[in-house]
Amino acid sequence: MANRQRIGPACPAISATVDPEVQQFVISELVVIALPVGSLFGVWLWMLNWSSRSRRDQ
Repeated sequence: MANRQRIGPACPAISATVDPEVQQFVISELVVIALPVGSLFGVWLWMLNWSSRSRRDQ
């Protein structure tokens, strides 16, 4: 049997400190993107569900 060596991860974890101002900016940008996209997705699902309900009522 061949001896297996444990190989480390392909990309080692990098411990870097992030400026709190940059961290706050990134979080705010993600929120600005996620809220409208999530809302539109919810409206789209609601419209799909509503159209199937209206066909069932006929």
